[in-house]
Amino acid sequence: MMENVKITIVGAGENSLLAATAFGAVYPVIVFDPDRSKRARFDEKGIVFTDQAGELAETGIFLITGSKRPAYTLDALSELCRIVGKQMKKGSVLIFEAPVYPGTTEEICIPLLEQHSGFAAGKEFFVGFVPARWQSSEAQGKLAKMRKVIAGQSGPVTDYLADLFAPIHEGGIYKAKSIRVAEAAQLLEIAQKEVNIALMNEVALTLNQQGIDTHDVLETANTRRGFIKIEPDPLGDHPVPWHGMDQFWCKGEQKGRQVAQRVIKKLIQNEVIIHEARITVLGVTREDGASEEAEAGVIDLVSELREYGMDVQVADARLELGQSECAGGVLLTKQEELLPAVSVILAVPHEAYRKAGWKLYERLLEGKAGYVFDVKSILERDEKPEKVTLWRM
Repeated sequence: MMENVKITIVGAGENSLLAATAFGAVYPVIVFDPDRSKRARFDEKGIVFTDQAGELAETGIFLITGSKRPAYTLDALSELCRIVGKQMKKGSVLIFEAPVYPGTTEEICIPLLEQHSGFAAGKEFFVGFVPARWQSSEAQGKLAKMRKVIAGQSGPVTDYLADLFAPIHEGGIYKAKSIRVAEAAQLLEIAQKEVNIALMNEVALTLNQQGIDTHDVLETANTRRGFIKIEPDPLGDHPVPWHGMDQFWCKGEQKGRQVAQRVIKKLIQNEVIIHEARITVLGVTREDGASEEAEAGVIDLVSELREYGMDVQVADARLELGQSECAGGVLLTKQEELLPAVSVILAVPHEAYRKAGWKLYERLLEGKAGYVFDVKSILERDEKPEKVTLWRM
């Protein structure tokens, strides 16, 4: 293990908690974000948090993860560079992991750091880029087997980063040829995933209109050797925009409202009086656990349901928050405080919701009867209670 290493995670964004937890098992770690309201979730995990920029001078390694979502905007990233640049000491190492256009680190971030620090990059401070590949605690075993891509502005910097990350990535280190290559590789990973999900969302919509269960189709097609099984993600979020991908993200921005409209249509067809009817939405944070911030699609879903006059209550198994707290602007209710509803939407199937089984959904429905919308088709159809009507998205 490297000695005398202290790491500052800059930006309390979607990956910061996971990064701090992983590094904290090996090195001293603090998290910095100018927004003090983000402190609570780090305090709960015993991770040191500060909103005082002056404390940045105490460390020499900075992992700049960003603090805003859905996109790491240049304005947000530039502001973090200005803050760090004013505080960092000579010899500091700065590692960027926000998904950005190729060239951003070298053409925008480094000049800003030089301007505000007065130091020369490559001589008095050093820069690298690592694509973010953090996973939730449930998937740490998988994370350990993943190869970590790293890239420095020079060979020695790349080697230093490899030694820094090696203790938390048992799957090994892959040294990219350059920072630009690593930046472009991260965007390609994202693009490939999101194009496929966008395709499956459209397929699922078409199949649903024909009364065909998408999950059944995927299971059948998966019998073919080489078939790539990609599940639809009707409420998923997207980390970064990219020219040429606009049509897919425009579709994504509409998904939450589309799901809400399908729910409303089904309820009306079953003679449910929508106005002031209570409906429960389970799950608002990302399923993979990489963030405690809300999925934009779920926020849109809740907003659309409320526009129809429904009484919407939202809970999330990963957040132990009361009604006075919120995620993404949505008030949360503790699961034990949820009132019986005419319908339940399983929006994000966290592990707790998977394991709970049908008894949970019965308890959340008025008279243990009503309508359950399973957005990602994870509930067992064969075990469904007789008085419950199930719709899979």
